[in-house]
Amino acid sequence: MKDKKAFKNIVRIIIFTLLVLYSTLYVTQALGYYEYSNSKTNALTTEAIEKFEKDIKKGKSIKASDYIKKENDYNNKLSRSGLALSNVIENVFDKVMGFIFNEINKAVND
Repeated sequence: MKDKKAFKNIVRIIIFTLLVLYSTLYVTQALGYYEYSNSKTNALTTEAIEKFEKDIKKGKSIKASDYIKKENDYNNKLSRSGLALSNVIENVFDKVMGFIFNEINKAVND
C-alpha cells in the first residue's frame, strides 16, 4: 500500500515538473524570445549600415567583417566554472530523466 502511494507521489512530481518545463519552453517560444535574441546578434546597427552605404558610394572594397560589431569576450574563471557546472547538471539531468523514463516504461509494460 505504501509503495503504491509513494510511486503515485513520485509520478505526480515528475509529471508536474515536465508540465512546468514544457509550459516554460512553450511560452518563451510563443513570445519569440529565441528569434529576438538571434535577430539582435545578427542585425547590423544603423551606424554600420550608414558606413556600408558610404563605402559603396566611394567605391571601396567591401568586407562583411568591417561592418559586423565584434562581441566582447567575457570569459573568466567564474564564467568557465559556471559553464562547467551547467554541463555537469545537464549530463546528470539527462541520465536521471533517462532512468526515470526507463523505469516508467518497465512499470507500464510489466
